[in-house]
This record gives sequence, C-alpha cells and structure tokens, in this order.
Amino acid sequence: PTPGTFRLSVLDNGVTSNEFWTILGAADDLSWIAFHYAGAATTVGQRYLGGLLCTSDGSLPDASQLDEIWPVFQRAGIEPWELFVVNNDP
Repeated sequence: PTPGTFRLSVLDNGVTSNEFWTILGAADDLSWIAFHYAGAATTVGQRYLGGLLCTSDGSLPDASQLDEIWPVFQRAGIEPWELFVVNNDP
C-alpha cells in the first residue's frame, strides 16, 4: 500500500466498480482536502475518473485559497472548469 491512496469496491445494481482514490493535497489546517479517483465497471465496459474538493461545511474555500487549490488539481490532469458545486441539502 502507498500512503494517501485507497482502493474501494462498490456493488451497484449487480455491477461491481473498482476505484483507486488518491489524496492530492490538503490545507495545513485541514479546512479543505482534494481527492482524485479513477474507476472501472469492467463488466459493462465503463471507465471514469474525477476529483473532489471537500470542506467541512460543503462550501467553497475563500478565493485566496483557490489559487493554491487549482494547481493541485491541474497536476492530476483536472482543470478547474471541469469541477462543479454539488448541493446535498435535503
């Protein structure tokens, strides 16, 4: 195992997806953390990858921190314009 990496397997409607997650970076105070994931559901011929920017309250960090965050994603081949905000409020 490599520190900062995780292998996950998910069964969804009879299809198994195997994913590899990597911690790309985090703020010193852990106010944000960036992840990259790559997965495949080989039985249905599907591959995917993406990234997550996670914060404790789900809001975007201050603009001043985004200048530090975007290069973290870009090193993993993810451009800022490929990300979008997700609202999970009920």
